[in-house]
Amino acid sequence: MASNIFGERSLVRRQPAWHGLGQVMPEDEKINALDAMAKADILFNIETMPMFTKLPDGTEVQTDSFAVVREPVGDDDQHRVLATVGKEWTPIQAKDLGTMLNPISEKFPVETAGALGKGEKIFMTLDAGNSTIANEDHQLYWLVTDHRDGGGALTIAFTPVRVVCQNTLVTGMKNAKVSVNLKHTANIKTDAQFYLDIFTKMNKVQETVVTAMNSLTTVTLVEKQVNAIIDTAYPKASQPNRLRLANGFTSDDLPKAVWNKILKESAPLKEQYQQRQNRIDTYKAGAKEKLDIFNQEFSDLANTPWAVYNAIVETEDYRKGSDNSPSALYGRRADVKARAFDSALALV
Repeated sequence: MASNIFGERSLVRRQPAWHGLGQVMPEDEKINALDAMAKADILFNIETMPMFTKLPDGTEVQTDSFAVVREPVGDDDQHRVLATVGKEWTPIQAKDLGTMLNPISEKFPVETAGALGKGEKIFMTLDAGNSTIANEDHQLYWLVTDHRDGGGALTIAFTPVRVVCQNTLVTGMKNAKVSVNLKHTANIKTDAQFYLDIFTKMNKVQETVVTAMNSLTTVTLVEKQVNAIIDTAYPKASQPNRLRLANGFTSDDLPKAVWNKILKESAPLKEQYQQRQNRIDTYKAGAKEKLDIFNQEFSDLANTPWAVYNAIVETEDYRKGSDNSPSALYGRRADVKARAFDSALALV
């Protein structure tokens, strides 16, 4: 999988839990969150600055938008605009986040720390121990990610990793408190402190996820149910807006010149839409191939919701694509996994 690591800002303890990430620390080296962030060089500050527009006469007028600006760093000595946000958007500094995570990292050792892009995302994973799911060893992690791209939040989420193949399992169990998204409002720092204060007391959350995953092994699905999970994970591509608006018109509804113009403009849109749908069909076919392999290797779990879910997870972890996440723990790939998990769990 392609990565989008910011320079060399990636730190990993022992064997990386996912694919292609940076320098590896010895397994017995345990450092606190703030020291890990310093070692990964992700303690750079960000701030919001007002944005201006220039009128034709050269006059500059302040807008209601603000830029999220990263300070210069050693290998990039310029201020960098990471995002455009509204006036309510409030940053949380990496140093403050690391300080909050320090006492937690005494219980859950730091596994990874790093940054993406030009610093628009920083992330840290914490080792939450291990568990047996479907008679296999799974490593458990908490993922902390601060999205400074204007569209995301400070996210804290729980995920197991299937050790035998290093697949990263993601659930959408919002009602099980396995994840929280804290918006970048004026309360971001106090909200984060409040949530992290109860973080180490959340053992039941881990137990809930493990129990739910084990329940996926208890029933066998028919083909229609298998396809339903895959279809939910990979919904049909959405049509371009202009193509959707043109649907339903015929040559009898419009003057010839207008109709011909619609046909001409629709052709590349139809091709674009078909290409997107073809990619989705390829992913679905790949998931079915992975399911067939899983069924042969684990005949006692063949065609269970667990089998289908793992086939989709493996497809997302290893497929090629334009998603530049350093792992499949968040972003579009994680969304696919979460849809698959919730759909599979609904059939138990």
